[in-house]
Amino acid sequence: MKVLVYLMLACQLAALPVLPSQTSLVDAVPSQTPVVLEKRIKKAIVNKEYAERMQGKGLSSTKTTEKPDPWLRTIYGSIPEIVTPTVIGGITFSAKPPATTDGLEPWVSLKKDGSPKTIYPKMKNGKTQNGRPNLKTYFQTATTVTYNKEQLKAHNMAEDEVFTEVIWQPEDETYVALNPLMRCTPDFYYKKGVARELSSEPFCSPHENQKLFVGKTYFLTWFTRYFEDATNVRIHYAFLKESAKEQGLVKRDLVDLGPPVKPKTKNIDHSQEHKGGALPGTFFTSDWFVNRDGFFPIEVLDTWLGKRQSKAVLIAVQPDTVDDEEFSLIESAHVVVHFQKRAVVAKNSKLDKELQDRTGSNDNVYYVIMSVPTVVIIAVFGMYVFLYINRKHRDLSHLRRPKRSRYGNQGKYNELYAETDIRKPSKQV
Repeated sequence: MKVLVYLMLACQLAALPVLPSQTSLVDAVPSQTPVVLEKRIKKAIVNKEYAERMQGKGLSSTKTTEKPDPWLRTIYGSIPEIVTPTVIGGITFSAKPPATTDGLEPWVSLKKDGSPKTIYPKMKNGKTQNGRPNLKTYFQTATTVTYNKEQLKAHNMAEDEVFTEVIWQPEDETYVALNPLMRCTPDFYYKKGVARELSSEPFCSPHENQKLFVGKTYFLTWFTRYFEDATNVRIHYAFLKESAKEQGLVKRDLVDLGPPVKPKTKNIDHSQEHKGGALPGTFFTSDWFVNRDGFFPIEVLDTWLGKRQSKAVLIAVQPDTVDDEEFSLIESAHVVVHFQKRAVVAKNSKLDKELQDRTGSNDNVYYVIMSVPTVVIIAVFGMYVFLYINRKHRDLSHLRRPKRSRYGNQGKYNELYAETDIRKPSKQV
């Protein structure tokens, strides 16, 4: 049998071709078409909010583009003016309008946190969708005009009759038309407070207690007619005093953050305006600018937060009709937001996991430890008082002593007695 196997192997070897000395056995084998294994990759689900935050990572916004070229226009019929566009947070202000318009020009809406979002109107079934909000008569001026019979010459007027009419004069759109942002009107006020009973007047964005992250640009907007007599305004930032227990809480309605506090100079970067706050308690004050614009860009600097992850900040608007000595941050028109750093994703260490497994953290553990014996003592004392008050109302007459057993154990059986009693003979009659 072994001989037959050896002969078969010899025949197979003899059938192989003779290979050159430089050729390997692998090279001699005819090449086959490689098999491509299709790898199915599951589409990743990306959190839109997280992706937007990562796009704005860094101290400067990634949405900024090249500055457009200046352009020339004529205002008030005969006055030439050079307009220089400005790009803020990826939004171009004072851009040159198109030669022809159809009412479908894009405009910029603002989210609750004040971040911009470009809206593109479209025409559907003869109606414009997502168009600019209707400003109604909020920016118009009411003028009362009086006519008599001689002026109006109406055929149905009496000789001594006077006709009065209110005419709404449109505002001067020479400069406001170059603003692509959604303008703030009382229609866009929001409710705040514990019971949502307070109005956000005069602010439309950002909403109260919103988180403003480092590296993104947000817009503070207000109703300009609220400061009717003011030509210029300026913005103040002030930190709010938070206790150790209130730090990290977002809802200002549930805690009292206290008055503004003066920050430490070494932890604050004033390079944005080359100076600190102009008023006590503020760490940033802008230059005076025209109230007509109705917006102010908010850019959170990392150096303002120092080593803290989040800080409550009061943003107030000061009109030029109020002097510095008379201006109060708390009593003025203001909104409270939270300047916050971006979250750092990292693996939890053994210490972090141990802290997460605990029933409490910080002072909460001591509160629980102190409250347990207190509750027990109060419960025992309450039971004692209850029994003492009802001592004369207890009736235990229905409880009787057990009858004495014939075997002398008085009914208190245990295993030994029970076994003995069973073995005792019954009484002879």
